[in-house]
Amino acid sequence: MSHKLPVLLVDDEEGITFPIAIFLEAKGYSVTTVNSGREALGLASAGQFKLIITDIYIDRVTGLDILNAAKRAMPSCAVILMTAKGSIRTTVEAESSGAFDYLAKPIDLNDLLHVLQRAEQSWETLEPAPSETIADNEMLGSAPVMVRLYKEIARAARSQATVLIRGETGSGKELVARAIHSASANARQPFLPVDCAAIPENLWESELFGSTRGAFTSAERDRAGILEEAHEGTVFLDEIGEIPISFQAKLLRLLEAKAYRPVGASTAKAVKARILAATHRHLEAMIQAGDFRADLYHRLNVLQIEVPPLRERTQDIPLLAHRFLADANARLGRSARLEPAALAVLESYGWPGNVRELKNVIERMVAMSSPGPLRAEEVEQVLIAATPQMPVAVTARTLEEAEKEHVLEALRACGGNRSLAAERLNIQRRTLYKKLDRWGLLHEGHTPEPKTQGSGHPQKS
Repeated sequence: MSHKLPVLLVDDEEGITFPIAIFLEAKGYSVTTVNSGREALGLASAGQFKLIITDIYIDRVTGLDILNAAKRAMPSCAVILMTAKGSIRTTVEAESSGAFDYLAKPIDLNDLLHVLQRAEQSWETLEPAPSETIADNEMLGSAPVMVRLYKEIARAARSQATVLIRGETGSGKELVARAIHSASANARQPFLPVDCAAIPENLWESELFGSTRGAFTSAERDRAGILEEAHEGTVFLDEIGEIPISFQAKLLRLLEAKAYRPVGASTAKAVKARILAATHRHLEAMIQAGDFRADLYHRLNVLQIEVPPLRERTQDIPLLAHRFLADANARLGRSARLEPAALAVLESYGWPGNVRELKNVIERMVAMSSPGPLRAEEVEQVLIAATPQMPVAVTARTLEEAEKEHVLEALRACGGNRSLAAERLNIQRRTLYKKLDRWGLLHEGHTPEPKTQGSGHPQKS
């Protein structure tokens, strides 16, 4: 190493500073050794060192004092703290003050060298270019599948027709619904999302339609339902496949007649709001199973928009990751960055939980990170923890193999029925076909045979 990067080394014991200084000098660093807290504080305040290694407990001046002075003089300064008697309090204070790392004595010299190298890499890591101001609920991405999605949203916004939005969990179906509403003529009216899975079966009618005074025991006054509260805005029925079969006929009449009757009312009210619906379920398979009405499906499916999964637009991952990183930094008071290698790991992952999973992974990494860039190893550890069935490092190859085995097992369990397998996998049938085609299994002759038990019949799951 020819650059002779200056390092300030601080400890009140020469027996500690001497071997560290000798080691670092041999590795190409220029080391200034100080055994006095006051002297170290003066040097740190002058802003002459980008790398400082200091004990926490020196004399009346502590390593935390030196850390704070160094950060005031040079915010990019990497301060590495050493201690033989750490505590939760000092660790928390070190983290909140921006210490680059926190090492226990006796110091492992190779570990220290690795930390210094990470600090240097953190200065070389490129900061993401400042992006234009984008609202929190606005969609991001420029992949071809996203451009097509934007066009479909624009066309749907010009209409008042019912829209069925389909896509995997976490892919952004509610963002699509909000985008349709925001681009419509009724954008100034309310947008009311309804979590269909969260409403008990016996409350659907009163929640959506409202109720009159005396309609039931606890109805002491007239109560407006969601449709009335939305006025001329948009009601978004999220996860429409979760609506109980007992209420589906009433929802169908609502869509056909454009009117509803509050519970206990003698007259009907006109529907002024637009209805949008979304699902990750395979509604066609639900119809075959008798769990969803075919006539309701066709009434909802006037316009259909399919949201692409994140794995089909991997070129958008850097944009999304940097956006989520900026949000997490602002919310948690951090300044984390992504190494290029860490970003490459994010791009290679399959993201079964889609954009929502990416956002949660980024936030988890920022919350648990030390100062400096987020490294590829840290990303892999988080992803492995999220997929405990994967005992090996996260790579594109191993994830592809695991996904293929998972899909084939679902097909076997469903006796080769691709519609039922897609439903079990929570993916669209066309997405399943794309996967089978990619693996050379699309043709009927390559469909995996169901595993059999002793009776020779397909296994039941």
